[in-house]
Amino acid sequence: MSNLHYPFEPVAHEDWVLQIQKELRDQAGKIAFKDSIEALEINITDSPNKIINIPFPSESNQVNSVHFELISDEKESNRRILLALMQGANALFLRTENESLDWNIVLDQVGLAYIRTELLVKNYVQLEEVKNQLSTEQFEQIHMLTDELISTENANSTAYFNGFELQQIGANAQQELSSIAIAFHHYLSEGNRSEVVFSIGIGAHYFVQIAKVRALHYLIHKIAALHEIEHPNYRVQAHIGWVNKSLKDPYTNLLRQTSEAMSAFAGGVQGLIIHPWDEFASEGKEDFTLRMSLNVFNLLNDEAHFDWVQDPMKGSRIVEALTIQLIEKTWTRIQSLSELHGKELLDTCLSDFEQTRRMREEAWSNGEEKLIGVHTFLNSDESKAKTWGNVPSYLGKEYLTVERTR
Repeated sequence: MSNLHYPFEPVAHEDWVLQIQKELRDQAGKIAFKDSIEALEINITDSPNKIINIPFPSESNQVNSVHFELISDEKESNRRILLALMQGANALFLRTENESLDWNIVLDQVGLAYIRTELLVKNYVQLEEVKNQLSTEQFEQIHMLTDELISTENANSTAYFNGFELQQIGANAQQELSSIAIAFHHYLSEGNRSEVVFSIGIGAHYFVQIAKVRALHYLIHKIAALHEIEHPNYRVQAHIGWVNKSLKDPYTNLLRQTSEAMSAFAGGVQGLIIHPWDEFASEGKEDFTLRMSLNVFNLLNDEAHFDWVQDPMKGSRIVEALTIQLIEKTWTRIQSLSELHGKELLDTCLSDFEQTRRMREEAWSNGEEKLIGVHTFLNSDESKAKTWGNVPSYLGKEYLTVERTR
């Protein structure tokens, strides 16, 4: 198969535009793409004035299937962790709000030497508790993460730039990217050079999300270069969360999760967490939804072989144009925020997030944006329907979910 040659002839730009217009027929207006929430606007027939070379970490094709576990009950969490590992997960991302846990129960039979395990710790006290309970060998095999956006203390752990939860509370792509990028800049300004982890939330707009991941890689290297770092040591971990997920139409969620996972893969992430859609259902989460979430990754990686190609959308007119626009607009925003620190920086970002959040809610309420199974084509079979329970908050703002906004 690798020896096959496809002699595609180059197509003149004018012929390509005519073909698009022919196929769109009475919908030619769609040639112009405009997203007021993302503040992006392009004409899909325009040729990119340049193509940016996106740098990636050396292992960028090695994408981990990461299981997320929010720990409350040690035995139940251990059971779900082992179940996820048996069903295809090869990495773990753990967090807990509990002050005291038996970590030996949580990690019982987990092969830490072979499974990348990350634990997002709240503070130094929690880190010390884990350290005191586990053996030295076990502790050294866990990547302890500290959220740089909210942490006020150095817990001797890996810096974690939490874009995912910014997306979950309503931030658009530019706001998400600029917030974690400026935090990364401040981190490097303090002389830090250790490995860092970036999380990024993956939303519904396929090409925009691909461009967002590509833009993040570019911005990481651009900021590192300002600090005379040629090869920054970092990982990008994508999360597929709950903003557009429905508990009344669960099967549509599989399509949304698959599309979003595809854009994360194509953008170039090193870890992918596909959260079960019923994580915060009042009726509780099921093993079945965990299995379905893991199977999305298994199909894309093991059968569709999304890991075979690095940056597969390079050269795409739409993706290149969106990537360039995101980079330029985000860089302008980074420069405007660069002199702000601490509470002033956080308050400025939160004000912007709130404005975008309101725009999303208005688009849902006035019918400008309609979601299948939520606003239209409602599911008449309620046998699998669930109701929302308590959802998390970040920076004092509750996660935004379309179904709870109705």
